[in-house]
Parts: sequence; C-alpha cells; structure tokens
Amino acid sequence: MEKICDNIYSFQAVLPNSPLKSINIYVIKGKERSLVLDTGFNMPETKIAMLKGLEELNIKIEDTDLFVTHLHSDHSGLASMFYDAGSTVYASRIDGKLINEAANGKYWSRMADWLAKYGIKKEEVRLTDNPGYLYRLDHEIEFVYLEHGQSFKIAEYDFEVLLMPGHTPGHIGLYEKEHKILFCADTILDIITPNITFWGFDFGDMLGEYFDTLKKLRELKVDYCLSTHRQRVQNHKERIDEILEHHQERLSEILESLEKNREYTIREIASKITWRIRANSWEEFPPAQKFFSSGETMAHVLHLVENNKLIMLDKESTLYFIKK
Repeated sequence: MEKICDNIYSFQAVLPNSPLKSINIYVIKGKERSLVLDTGFNMPETKIAMLKGLEELNIKIEDTDLFVTHLHSDHSGLASMFYDAGSTVYASRIDGKLINEAANGKYWSRMADWLAKYGIKKEEVRLTDNPGYLYRLDHEIEFVYLEHGQSFKIAEYDFEVLLMPGHTPGHIGLYEKEHKILFCADTILDIITPNITFWGFDFGDMLGEYFDTLKKLRELKVDYCLSTHRQRVQNHKERIDEILEHHQERLSEILESLEKNREYTIREIASKITWRIRANSWEEFPPAQKFFSSGETMAHVLHLVENNKLIMLDKESTLYFIKK
C-alpha cells in the first residue's frame, strides 16, 4: 500500500496469465464514500487482491463508488461486483456501451469479423482464449456516464473529467489542476507503450486521435502522473515525447517493409514488422498476441492511409493495402 498524497492511495492487484502481471489500483478516500479507479480482471485472484487492499484502507466495498477509465477487462472486469454491492459505476458513454457489449457478446462478434478482414484464419485466433473475453464482467450494468470537462469532486479534490481517446475510443481520466494530479490510466505508461488498436471505421483513425490526446496532455502541469501499469511516470512530457517517437518509428518501419504496387493484408504486414514477443515467426505467436498485434498494425496502417501514404482496398471481405 502506498500513500500518494492526502487521501489518495495505491495498491496492486494481480493479473494472472497476463504479461502485464498486475494493475495499479487507486483509491480516493472521501468522508462518506470512497472512489476506486479500475478493478482488474474478473477472476478470483484479482478479486482477493482488490478486497484485501480495500480492507487495509478500512473501506467496505458497499461504501465505494467505481470510476472505470476504459473498457479493457483488466480495468473493468470486476465492475459488476461493485455494481451488485450498490456502488455507482462511472464510465464514458462510449466505453460504457462497449463494456456491456463485451459482456453480452456483441463486441466479440465484431472482433471476429475484423480478424477475417485482416486475412487471419479462424483456426489462428480463438477469441474465447483472449483474456479480455475470459475475464470480462459477469453481466451488463447500468453506468453513470461522465462527459469531458465535467467536474468530479471527492475529498478535498475538484477533478476535471478528461476524455482521452486513443488506447480505447472512450478512455477517460481525472485531472486536478490545483494539486497537479493526473490519473491517466493506460494513456501514458512507462517502460511499456500502450496498445493502440483499430476499433472500426465508425471510430476512424484512432492512432491520430491518440496523438492529439498526448499533445493535449503534454500541455498540462503535472506533478503526479498516475498510470495503471508498471512504474510511476516521473516526467509526463518526456514520456509522451518517447511514446510519440516510438509510433513514428513504427509507421516508418511499416512503410519501409512494403514494396510498391504490391497488395498486402494486415496479417502479412504484421508478420513483417518487429514485436517484443518471444517467437521466431508469426506462426509461433500466441493466439492472443496475434489478436493484439493485428489490431495495432491496422491502427498504424489506417493512419498511413489517412495521411495518403497507402491505398486501401476491400476485396471479397478482405482488406488489402498498397504502398504509393
């Protein structure tokens, strides 16, 4: 347990079977009710760690409310536990809807359709093995939706809700101007870089959205940059610059790997670029990593399409890309 500043605490909840290993849970203690930020997976080990952390702070779950920063199961998986205990559960309108669609299966059906469009065969990736599917919340819940710029007061803090699209379409965080506190969740991470994936053409160029988000966050005055995985971000401006540079290098790598006037599927492009995965070839990638890698490749490729570097074709329900 770590006390970050007055009435703000952090502890870790384990994420079994995940390369992330754990999630940093933040709690803001109020006079009557406390606020928990994110939950971890919906699995026994994570639930035990969550309840143990709250107990150490002398907080009962029925006396908490929950702020879900974004839809991923390592952040929303136990939301139904809080909801069933009588907690108000906050989320953005976009990600709140997607969380419920993940619970009822609609979200995963769309993901299967996109994998086919990437040129990935059904036997390569089984979504039922994906941790996001396995550890999602138990059932749909009724969220209280938060809007960008909305005031959110708890304890002695007056936070502003920030919409930070990029890692997910409706990722939100909290910023307290007076105390220079930013709860950025997965938007800014240190050592690792947030996964930026494709969410469908309705959401457009998500990598471009992410760039815009980072540039806006860079302008904030921040003493406490509180992310949800790995270590504390010490200098958010420097880390943002590093993340932006990483994605520019990735975009360049994709372009350099392609020959002009040749058609490529997302599967083919993903197999040509480098990944920090212990595998000698695309065929050796674990199924879940093929899911993440293909989505991230699509996000970068679509950004190149939007910036007139690639041409996109849709032929017989498969997407193809050509270098100009």
